[in-house]
Amino acid sequence: MVIPTQRMTGLCWDFRMAGLRSSFIITGPNLQWVLHLRQVSGPLAGKPQPIMRSALGVLLFPASKLRLPLVPTLDGCLHRDDWLDQQAQTSASVPTSLRSCAVESQPGIFFLPGTGAEFSLQDIPWPHEEPWAFSLDLRLQLAAGSGHLLALGSPENPSWLSLQLQDQKVVLSSVSGPGLDLPLVLGITLQLKLTVSRVVLSQGTKKEILALPPMGPGSLLNLWAQTQGRLFLGALPGEASSASFCLDGLWAQGQRLDVDRALSRSQDIWTHSCPQSPGNGTDTTH
Repeated sequence: MVIPTQRMTGLCWDFRMAGLRSSFIITGPNLQWVLHLRQVSGPLAGKPQPIMRSALGVLLFPASKLRLPLVPTLDGCLHRDDWLDQQAQTSASVPTSLRSCAVESQPGIFFLPGTGAEFSLQDIPWPHEEPWAFSLDLRLQLAAGSGHLLALGSPENPSWLSLQLQDQKVVLSSVSGPGLDLPLVLGITLQLKLTVSRVVLSQGTKKEILALPPMGPGSLLNLWAQTQGRLFLGALPGEASSASFCLDGLWAQGQRLDVDRALSRSQDIWTHSCPQSPGNGTDTTH
């Protein structure tokens, strides 16, 4: 039996098992965590040694088996890990190309090409009812390539209303017909304001208005009336997207959404940091 303790100082996260001389050094933003596991049930000499596994960034069992809620997500890079004063051997299941510790990072959520996440509309703040209105705000710090930034729809029709990145412009379109676009300005909040009959896309002083089809079974409001309504971020399922972007924040009805708590998401999304430029992160897995 071992008892864990932890300490936070310095510039690294340092998880240690003092009695077994194991140390994991992880670069962090401004802190150091030290986890000590101490043998308390007696000496190990002469006793059968069970196989011990140590996992970093994931759990060794399904999160559903935890007694307390936990979002098992770690965004970081591993400089070194030693076991009994020797370089540890990683499992064959670990990706061969991990995120580089040399990448300069900044706050945000980084979507690599082809990665995406989805929220159930039942799990995010609901629209205002009288009159019906819904708002989405997002702020981008980096953007490159072409592909979806976000969409409202369902698994069968994921892009009922979509916002895409094309040639450093954001293009708003719906199933009803041609869309409209605005030049993308990084660092300034993009806002979508939805009503029953139209969507207003604005950024700073610029604004465009997209008319929506009339009320009916295929109307926007119907997405909230069904359990399959979704908010998609990044690439849609099956989409060959080249878009990569750093999302500095996403708000629904003024409340920030946490990508770690999405209904589902790609494992290669950096949920807590972004590279300083898109090219710094697109060649690594995470």
